[in-house]
Amino acid sequence: MLALAVAVLALLVGSVAAVQSWRAADKASQALERIDALAVPPPVVPATPVPTESPTNAAPNTEPVQEPTDLTATGAVPVLDAQTQYKERYAGQNLRVPADCNEATYVDLDEPRVKVDSSAAEFYHEDPCGSGAAYLKLSSGVEGSVVNSAVVTPFECAEHIRTSPMSSDSYPTRRGQVYCIMTSLDTARATAGTWKMVLLEVTATGQDGTVTFKASAWNIPD
Repeated sequence: MLALAVAVLALLVGSVAAVQSWRAADKASQALERIDALAVPPPVVPATPVPTESPTNAAPNTEPVQEPTDLTATGAVPVLDAQTQYKERYAGQNLRVPADCNEATYVDLDEPRVKVDSSAAEFYHEDPCGSGAAYLKLSSGVEGSVVNSAVVTPFECAEHIRTSPMSSDSYPTRRGQVYCIMTSLDTARATAGTWKMVLLEVTATGQDGTVTFKASAWNIPD
C-alpha cells in the first residue's frame, strides 16, 4: 500500500509538472509571436500625388483682347478736324493740260503728273472743241468741293468737302476756278501711297484750248 501511494503521488507530481511545462511552453510561444509582430515593419502607404494643372486644363485667359488700333487694318476712315497734322507735299506746281479735242487727259495729283493712266488719275480734263465748254471730272473715290478763294487751309478744305461736296457731274474749267480735292483713301492704302489734300486752281485758259492748273498738296495722316 505504501508503494502504491508513493506511485500515485509520483504520478500526480508528474502531471502537475507536465501541466506547468505546457503552460510555460504556451507562454513562450505567445511571447515569440509578439516579438515577431513587433519585428515586422508597418506597411508603407504610398503618398497621394498632388494633381498638377496641365496646360490644356489651365484656366482660360480672361484678359480682354486688345482690338487693333491700326486704321489701315480696321479700314476705318480717320476723322479730319482742327487737330489733324497735315504735312506739305508740294506747292505751286503748274500743270499744263493740252487741248486734245474729244480726248480725256488724265491728271495725277499725287506726283503730280499730266497724261497718266486713268487708274492713277484723280481727275480728267476734256475739251469738246466747239461743241461745248471744257470740263473736268473727278475719278471714282476722289472727293472735292468748289471754293471761293485759293487762300484756304487743308482743314478748311476738309470742312468744305464735308459740308459742300462736288457731285459726280462734270464741272466747266474757267479761269479763277478753285477746287479742294481729297485723293482716294482706298487707293492710297492699296498702293501704299499717301492720302492727300490738294488745292487746285485754274490759272489760265488758252485760245487753243490749253488749260493751266496750279496745284498744292498736303499729306493727310492715316
